[in-house]
Amino acid sequence: MTQSAKTDIHSDTAFAALCEEAARRAPDIESDRKLPATFARDLAAHGMFSMFVPEQIGGGEVSPVFGMQKLHDLAQYDAASAWVCMIGSTAALGAAYIAPDLSQEIFAADKRITCGIFAPNGRGVRDGDDYVISGRWAWASGSANADYIGLGCMLLENPDDDPKTSEMRLVMARREDIIFHDTWHTMGLRGTSSGDVELKQARIPAAHSYAISKDAPWHNAPLYKMPYFAFLATGVGAIALGNARAAIDDFTDFVGVKKGAGERRTLAEKSRVQSQLAEAEANLRSAHLFYWDTLSKIWQDVQDGVDMEPEKKAELRLVSTYAVRQSVEVVRAIHDLAGGTSVYLNSPIQRRLRDAETMTQHMISNAGTYELVGRVMLGGYDPSMQL
Repeated sequence: MTQSAKTDIHSDTAFAALCEEAARRAPDIESDRKLPATFARDLAAHGMFSMFVPEQIGGGEVSPVFGMQKLHDLAQYDAASAWVCMIGSTAALGAAYIAPDLSQEIFAADKRITCGIFAPNGRGVRDGDDYVISGRWAWASGSANADYIGLGCMLLENPDDDPKTSEMRLVMARREDIIFHDTWHTMGLRGTSSGDVELKQARIPAAHSYAISKDAPWHNAPLYKMPYFAFLATGVGAIALGNARAAIDDFTDFVGVKKGAGERRTLAEKSRVQSQLAEAEANLRSAHLFYWDTLSKIWQDVQDGVDMEPEKKAELRLVSTYAVRQSVEVVRAIHDLAGGTSVYLNSPIQRRLRDAETMTQHMISNAGTYELVGRVMLGGYDPSMQL
């Protein structure tokens, strides 16, 4: 990678070392379909899972701009490592909703790793101080090393209550209560251990649950006024941009020496390659600027006490989805320019493409998000929208 692709990671030597380790381990991470336990704990020790946990209980409480920048930078070295950190750190926003003494143990204990799935696939009933819950969830990214996993559930206070009155809450389930299913056999993001997880009549303390849409955070800081779904989307966008940046850099690293079969000129000397590379660079920079400019402005609004109206939330969803969709087009173009080299499994560019394609299928940033944003733009906002 060229130095221009980096931001300031080398001002943090510990983070720079983690990025280099992610790059070195990337082939094994992909083949093993998970992060090595020791590497995951090293990332946790650096605070990559507790970036958005309140400082009061031992978290980083960093700004969204700073946190997303770190995820973007890590993704340039290995998108799977960055993805696991992104899911874990955004899930840890729940630390501001669960009582501080419990949150400290769940989210901020030494080298703690968490992850979460918002989909309300669990069903449970209150029994004393616990909920008894069953359910199965897909896309449990980072579950291979997680100590706690946040799981979306529809919960009843009494067994005889009408199911229609159930409340959607996330419960932080302990690893020992979870059944793991090896279902993560995919095209891309293979190293994220995003298989299925299950609970069967598991007893989860009610105090370990929260509802972002209903509960008020105990820590009244600007970070916890950011909209949850839009916040998650910005994480996906940051990783997509970092992955695409790396694809261009990987290509420029070898294009000056590679020659096609029977060719006398290198790829770098061909006008088609020159023009298409320049176009890819322009497209990525445009998406990059749109993303960071919008995120920075909205974060400033939040700090200034400006209410997060639906239009602002939709704007974050828009820039994040655009970043993901534009990034995959950039990586596709680079994959095409790289020629036969990119078809081999050991090609970093092929891994970049497979990871980019997989990102486009996440529900928070798939093509359907444009429809959601368009409805808000045309005055069709509904409180049930997951913005």
